[in-house]
Amino acid sequence: MPLIMAGPPILKRTKRTFNGKEAPGTLMPLPPDVLARLANLSGYDQMLEMDAISRTHGIGLAQIQSELAAYNAGPKTMSPTPAEDHFTPVAYKEAVDFGAAQPLNTGPQYIDNPDQYRMKYNPSQQGLDNQSKVRQAIICPACSSPLGIPDIRPIKVTCPQCMHETVFHN
Repeated sequence: MPLIMAGPPILKRTKRTFNGKEAPGTLMPLPPDVLARLANLSGYDQMLEMDAISRTHGIGLAQIQSELAAYNAGPKTMSPTPAEDHFTPVAYKEAVDFGAAQPLNTGPQYIDNPDQYRMKYNPSQQGLDNQSKVRQAIICPACSSPLGIPDIRPIKVTCPQCMHETVFHN
């Protein structure tokens, strides 16, 4: 004779993560850096981060929310960073001999084929006059933009791309 049950079926309830997988039986608490990251988020961003954490750590949403609530309720202590632990202030700095240092190349880096670049920066009459004096093309030392300059030295050059100012003596 078949067994007939009256009422709703009895289901086994298990904790599940966002992705539907069962959470393991032994749950480890979340690391403080993960909880700090979650505490700084809100709304949809926090929900997405909780989803990612549930997948990587294998814990459920309720567990994450309870740990986050405990983290937010607890005192916020600032732990010193490892660099601060080993810092020892000194009274003086050692003298450095700059005589042995090699000088930097302070000359401009020239462009071989300046004709391939359009050296027009300023459409005013003064700008057109300055552009007619362009005889050389160099590369800006800060942003590597091509710059047209006259062959007068010393010359102070301001890059129109990055506004870096350089004086060339040779």
